[in-house]
Amino acid sequence: MISRIPITRRKNNCGFVGREVVALFVNCIRAITSRWRVWLHPVGAHAANSFDGMTLLIKTGMKFPGIQSIYYSLWRQDKSEMTELTKPCRILMLLENGGYPDDTRVANEATALAEAGHTVSVVCPRDAYTSKRREVMDGVTVYRYPAPPEWSGLIGYVVEYGYSLTMAFFIANYLFLRYGFDALHVHTPPDMYVTIGAWFKLFGVRYVMDHHDLSPELYQAQSQASEDSLLVRILKWFERRSCRLADQMIQTNESQRASDISRCHVDPARTNVVRNGPRFQQMVGATPLPEYRAMDKIILGYMGCIGFQDGVDSFLQAMGRLTRDLNRDDFFGLIIGDGPALQSLKDLSVELQLDDKMAFVGYQQGNALYSHIASCDIMVTPDPVNSYNASCTMIKTMEYMAMSKPVVGYDMPEHRYSAGDASLYAKPGDVLHFAECLQKLMDEPDLRQSMGEKGRRRIESELAWKHQKESLIATYRKVQSTSSQLV
Repeated sequence: MISRIPITRRKNNCGFVGREVVALFVNCIRAITSRWRVWLHPVGAHAANSFDGMTLLIKTGMKFPGIQSIYYSLWRQDKSEMTELTKPCRILMLLENGGYPDDTRVANEATALAEAGHTVSVVCPRDAYTSKRREVMDGVTVYRYPAPPEWSGLIGYVVEYGYSLTMAFFIANYLFLRYGFDALHVHTPPDMYVTIGAWFKLFGVRYVMDHHDLSPELYQAQSQASEDSLLVRILKWFERRSCRLADQMIQTNESQRASDISRCHVDPARTNVVRNGPRFQQMVGATPLPEYRAMDKIILGYMGCIGFQDGVDSFLQAMGRLTRDLNRDDFFGLIIGDGPALQSLKDLSVELQLDDKMAFVGYQQGNALYSHIASCDIMVTPDPVNSYNASCTMIKTMEYMAMSKPVVGYDMPEHRYSAGDASLYAKPGDVLHFAECLQKLMDEPDLRQSMGEKGRRRIESELAWKHQKESLIATYRKVQSTSSQLV
């Protein structure tokens, strides 16, 4: 009989499984060498050694949930056992473009799936406001790795995604061996995470692609690259691979669904629209901050990420036109958020002589965030008109509407669909018309109230997360009913 190396699990869930891996490797070598002895001496006691060695290998390996997943998905034919393994489903989410729970969409989806009885974990970069490497939040286990450096240009793009891809791959493999998972839910961009999905599909893991943004259009919006540039063509290739490999796809709106079907030739049966929607109940009862209400001015607000592609500079330009061209001095601007373009916005505010007419309050969350929004009279969605933003559903607009705030934004299909009568729409790229829309709302408090009420009713009746999460749960019923396929 072959002696067995004892396997002892560490009490610390974050600890490495080094001893377990060594034990599995040694037992594997012993099993293989026992098989060699049978080949050389195919009769007698060596046959028992072979059986004991292979049985030991299976028993040792089955102590790893990841090895269990491989065993059941690839070699066991008993479908009832496979079904039992996937109910509830063990889900690993990969997120690169933000932290958790800062990304509202990811937090909503992960929490909804956990509430539905699934086991959910999230791997994401750490942000400046969270130092914990592992944390359990509302039933979701979060694993964070150090954030990549924020460099500009092509080199920064490659370094950021290359580093994040590597970190996510190794952490996902560790979690697969340690705990196992049945579905890999990747929030894209970046679409190159399809390489991780392809790896785990070899072991029967279902790959779910959650298409937040169109990567080629996002890169073009950030870098002004041409349609025929090499990197744009590479991004389109990864997008096609990711869409075709996915067992199920999730899109944020019908525009993205149509793009995936037409550009990537995705089977419509594998597409599922789960729109961005705020958790309405969390925003009820937020009270304005007295320091802003005491100003006796119209408060104009922006809340969200402050990237170079988000158009917040257009909002500042519009406030400058309010002052210079429309002779208005009865407003105060509030910028809520953080991002790589923050310093350039502060410089622009000085250049436009707005530094005494506005405040940058930085990153806010929870009740503090909602109190800042409640302090504003008018909110803005200044994202510029381009092929990227035309397909985006802005979660910030949904949150404005949930808090009964009228909105001003540029006229784009998805923005008009989401906001409806709760927004005034400026001509694309026309900063003066944007300022005139702001002025119209500043002068008509009854219109502000009417638009705010319409937006709140639309959120309550159609767009709140409680309506959207049913589509997500239905998608995972489809995920569980099918086995992973390499296509």
